[in-house]
This record gives sequence, C-alpha cells and structure tokens, in this order.
Amino acid sequence: MRENGVSEECAHKYINNLLDETWKKMNKDRVTNSPFSNSLTETAMNLARISQCTYQYGDAHGAPDASAKNRIRSLIIEPLVL
Repeated sequence: MRENGVSEECAHKYINNLLDETWKKMNKDRVTNSPFSNSLTETAMNLARISQCTYQYGDAHGAPDASAKNRIRSLIIEPLVL
C-alpha cells in the first residue's frame, strides 16, 4: 500500500487476485503430468490450504483474535470424531 500509494481496499483486491491466480495454477499443475510425486504435491496443496485458512481473515498467527483461536481449537485440539 505504501509503495504504490493505494487504498487498503485496492490492496486487498490485488492480493485476492494473486491468490485466485495462484490457486488456479496449483490446481492445473496438480492434474497435469508433474515431475513431483503425488505425496509431495498433496503436501504442498495442504500447506497452501492451511496458510489460507490461517490468514484469510487477518493475522491469525501473530495477532490471533477469538475467532482465530476457535478455528484452531476446532481443527486441531477438538477435531470432529468420525
């Protein structure tokens, strides 16, 4: 925002566009012939999912709020029993 002198809303739109394009590339690479093993590809996809879940609504790692703590608690500490 500071480097380009744009509003926070404009910066959010730009970052969301980058995320959308990156997901499209990752999904495309996932279904085409990849030089990497399936387990490595799945691990990379899962790390991307975790990152997006953690930071989708703000900095849930460095400055967690109540909803971020509840998401982490429900995912890791108290997962659903199948």
